[in-house]
Amino acid sequence: MKATVHSHLRGDNGCLGAYYGLEFFLKDFPEGGLPGEFFINEKTQSIWVWNSVKQIWCDSNHAVSAPVIGVISNLDTFSPKVESGEPACYVYIAPEKGTYVFPSLQEGATMTINTDMASAISLVWDGSVWRNYVTPLQFDGVGTPSFLFRGVWSSQTTYQSTDGIVDVVFLVGKYYRLRPSVMSKGERPSDSLKWEEFPRFCAIADQLQLRPDELVLMDSRQGIRTTNGFSSWELCNGEIRHLEIGTTLSQAGELRVPIEGNRELVISPITKGFLFYNGNTAVLRINFDTSKDMVSLTMEDPQTDGSYKVSVLPRQIEVFREDTSGATVSSFKISADGLNGTLKKWSDTLVEGDLYVDENNFVKQKRSE
Repeated sequence: MKATVHSHLRGDNGCLGAYYGLEFFLKDFPEGGLPGEFFINEKTQSIWVWNSVKQIWCDSNHAVSAPVIGVISNLDTFSPKVESGEPACYVYIAPEKGTYVFPSLQEGATMTINTDMASAISLVWDGSVWRNYVTPLQFDGVGTPSFLFRGVWSSQTTYQSTDGIVDVVFLVGKYYRLRPSVMSKGERPSDSLKWEEFPRFCAIADQLQLRPDELVLMDSRQGIRTTNGFSSWELCNGEIRHLEIGTTLSQAGELRVPIEGNRELVISPITKGFLFYNGNTAVLRINFDTSKDMVSLTMEDPQTDGSYKVSVLPRQIEVFREDTSGATVSSFKISADGLNGTLKKWSDTLVEGDLYVDENNFVKQKRSE
């Protein structure tokens, strides 16, 4: 018997959506369904299929007494007791692409159905002949198994494929996965029909080991946190942050270490150096000057009327004062070639030991009276 894909009026694949409970679904579809249509009931975590005989929605996880409707769990033992003139409907959930044979319908009749993917197969007895409808289960986020890599296959280990989690093993250069809803122990994957080769599987890591008091979790901000009870690191929004201390590796690649008070130590690939901040001011910089191909050090002492700075280069040390606009008020340089600076004037405020130029343009040193 040839299988046909039912042409639904309300969707290409017969899925009417996901709802939390039948009562919410009926608000959108109070008129009922078509043969082969179904919806995902998030409350019962199951597929509900339209029973065209009783004109009701039925939970596929809970079979109703035959011959009105039934849920097929085993193709080999399925043998419905249908009667002439009394319609019936049965549903089978095909877990994946394949050929499905129903060998014992009645009086030696068989039915073979080919599916291109996981499908809901409805077998409808209209009172005289069997009809079938194949509804592909093709919708996002539902029905996709999770694969658990169990390492190299061992004859002593029990493997299973239940609750949407499928065991995967490695043996002689190949990966194998269990077929749906089976268990296996001691059955070599290359020789057992319970296993199938998984050529597109790629195992990056097969173990994540933590101490008993440590954990890795995904929090409400979609961040990943690792902790051992005393120290916690969080990866969130592209940043890595130490929760107890506040050390942060930013999206720009800067390592920021907070210091007591409003201070921060920064190692930056942007400025290519080491910076110490006091508030928003970098009071110490050690950076690599690519234009001069040398390392420089700059220290700054902010004042209300400007700032004092010390710049240290391999060939020169400079001390200078800037006003609030950043303009240089005075400077003093020391290099291998000598000194370069400006002496105070006799009219400036002098302290003992200062060198200055008097009103007659002579250089003098301030001494106590």
